[in-house]
Amino acid sequence: MHSHPTLISTPEVGPRFHSRQNTACTMSSREIASVTRKAHKHVLRDIREMMCDLEKEGPILGRFAEEKDACGYTTAFHLDRDLTDTLMTRYSACIRYAVIRRWSDLEDKAAWRQTVKANGTKVIGEIAIMECFTRLLKPAPSSQMLMLIKIAENNGLDPKFLPGYAVDAAPDAAGGSSMPTKSATALLKEHGIRYAPATFNRALACLGYLKQMQRRNSKGETVDFWCVTEKGLAYGKNLTSPQSPRETQPHWYGDRFVELARMVGKA
Repeated sequence: MHSHPTLISTPEVGPRFHSRQNTACTMSSREIASVTRKAHKHVLRDIREMMCDLEKEGPILGRFAEEKDACGYTTAFHLDRDLTDTLMTRYSACIRYAVIRRWSDLEDKAAWRQTVKANGTKVIGEIAIMECFTRLLKPAPSSQMLMLIKIAENNGLDPKFLPGYAVDAAPDAAGGSSMPTKSATALLKEHGIRYAPATFNRALACLGYLKQMQRRNSKGETVDFWCVTEKGLAYGKNLTSPQSPRETQPHWYGDRFVELARMVGKA
């Protein structure tokens, strides 16, 4: 008469392998019964017999878990791939084939969940960086939209769910439409104002409309760039620089530029 082996009872249906941090796939005795069309009690019996045979040869290396009800009766076993394959050697080729197909389905779903989890963590990290960038440099809504589209594309997501249009306008603007902007260089030339753009930017910085920021380039060198301040957002916006998405490029609202130039005595 066989004595039953000591079974591992754990609430974690999917035991963890130490070599990888994802939860391992298991197949329950109920699933095996369903796939093989055998009575569950017979599958439980077969598993117990298999475990007895394996224990005679030494420690059982496979992942094995037992579920019990409140009265202490076994309600299900959970086997990893190796133990399930071992159990299947007792059954016919048709039954083995059905279980193998079920295992492939389980493993595909587990791999998909792991990919989603990894991508989700990456997306959360990229959005957190974007939020920090937004707080510090106050990029225009259109630039924020481009960042979100880039994050979506980098992670295999469809960016079509994002709005197709962002309104870039001064905080006090009415009408709900974007206000056209240009660089200081273009607007100074357009209005016939003889003033070097670099000098114009420094004058705006003295008035608190611009702030000079710094970043490190790929060579470790310090690079200066301008950022429109909270005060300056009434007259312009921050675009992300085409040369580097980590810096901003000030653009000014065309219909408010004369007023802005007047403040530095150049209108």
